[in-house]
Amino acid sequence: MAKKRGARSSRTQMLRLLFVLCVTIILLIVVFGRVFFIKVVHGEEYQQMAEQQQVNSTDVVIPALRGSIYDRNGNVLAESTRVYNIILDCQVLIDAETSVQNSTVEQILSTLGLTDENIIRQYMTDEYYNYRYLKLKEGEGISVSQMEEIQAGIDAGKVTGVWFEEDENRVYINDSLAAHIVGFNGNYGVEQYYDEYLSGVQGRKMVVANAGGSFVEEYIAAQNGNDLTLTIDSKVQYYMEQILQQGVNDTNAYKGCAICMNPKTGEIYGLVNMPTFNLNNNTEIIGMSQKYMEQNPDTNAEDYYSSVWTNFATSLTYEPGSTFKPVFASAALNEGAISPNDTFVCNGVYQIYERQVQCAGAEVHGTETIADIILNSCNVGMTQISERMGSSKWLQYQEAFGLGQLTGIDLAGEAGDSDSIIFINWDEAETLGTANGLGPFQKATTAFGQGFRTTPLQLITAFSAVINGGEYVRPYTVSQINDSNGSVVMSQTKDVLRYTISEEVSQLMREYMYGTVSSGTGTSAQVPAYE
Repeated sequence: MAKKRGARSSRTQMLRLLFVLCVTIILLIVVFGRVFFIKVVHGEEYQQMAEQQQVNSTDVVIPALRGSIYDRNGNVLAESTRVYNIILDCQVLIDAETSVQNSTVEQILSTLGLTDENIIRQYMTDEYYNYRYLKLKEGEGISVSQMEEIQAGIDAGKVTGVWFEEDENRVYINDSLAAHIVGFNGNYGVEQYYDEYLSGVQGRKMVVANAGGSFVEEYIAAQNGNDLTLTIDSKVQYYMEQILQQGVNDTNAYKGCAICMNPKTGEIYGLVNMPTFNLNNNTEIIGMSQKYMEQNPDTNAEDYYSSVWTNFATSLTYEPGSTFKPVFASAALNEGAISPNDTFVCNGVYQIYERQVQCAGAEVHGTETIADIILNSCNVGMTQISERMGSSKWLQYQEAFGLGQLTGIDLAGEAGDSDSIIFINWDEAETLGTANGLGPFQKATTAFGQGFRTTPLQLITAFSAVINGGEYVRPYTVSQINDSNGSVVMSQTKDVLRYTISEEVSQLMREYMYGTVSSGTGTSAQVPAYE
């Protein structure tokens, strides 16, 4: 019996040992499996988490300085300067000795030209103890010299709990000059269109813990934005603004627009809208006529400011009127529908089916050639020319002269690319459900610039094609982009998109329009010493 009991006890011990061994093996398998799961399956994820935990709360973004904007003569229109914001570490400031607290307050107030100690001491209470990043409102946008003055106090141990955050201050040198071309802070104009070039790349400043437990500051410098050189001439722009504002005031016009463009190259030398605004304070509106103020009395209206910021010259359409006559006449000459020697008779009124066309004041011009029609700005004469111009051909010239199409100018927000603002063939008009089908009367009114709409920029671009030899050139406002080292990043020159009329017809139109200014209806546009 004793032997049996001993054998049973030995067997039990073996089973227990085997059980413990199995449990141990299972536990080891679980541990190794967990290690494998952490290191292999989620190793990269946990590594990133560990690295992220090493970054101290003083990790800050360093804004890049936005690129400068110059006119064609190198005059600065917009530039950015480095400024700083004062940041308080309230915990450090509260834990500091009283004497250091006092000298910190004194230094900041002295540098900022302030006298009220509560501006800073209000943050030296238990309520703000956990605020490790508090931007001091009165210390936003301080200059480099002010920052250095406070930094000297920090280096001397007299200032604590204070550090600086780099920031940018955008300044527009001439306030409202070329406002609709330049735009502001990445909005409107070239500021928006070329934002990718102007913005630059942000930098970072952070404190990182290394393996030894010490902290190292890492600094990644910001890459400043590129500079733009515009085609604008500041002097031309300035005088255009002065004259247009005077004209809007004298006529009590709702709005006004003027564009100066080199017809041979497409360079914009000046572009003005009234009313306009101050780029450094974009809610300061300038050049409002009495009519404009009466029709826009509510400064709190949703679109009150955006309607002024929007570039009227490129985004809003209007009836061009008699300024369009040379465009239609050049198409008729180029197509051979009329010749320079053809004559037309103006009796002041012309009947087209049941409707009439009149010259201004029903003035009678008598027998005229195309040169006389342009010189007299004769609606009746243009109507008779329209009757000789095939509708399908005129539709082709509308397209050639860019009517209802975007010009492709390098300014944000260009509009006016809809068939609804020009005449199209009747089938298309019916399909689109518009009243813009081109019948005899519509073609006649089109000939003298009525019954359809265009943007001021579309008109001057089409007009340029009439007088430059027939080249439809793309208008542009930026001639060159340079990086911070002065290297050329991008440049633009003349870009001919298509051809409209012949050089011979263009030469005739130049002669006709010279006659208009020298002795016709455009004599008020004469400029001494200029043709």
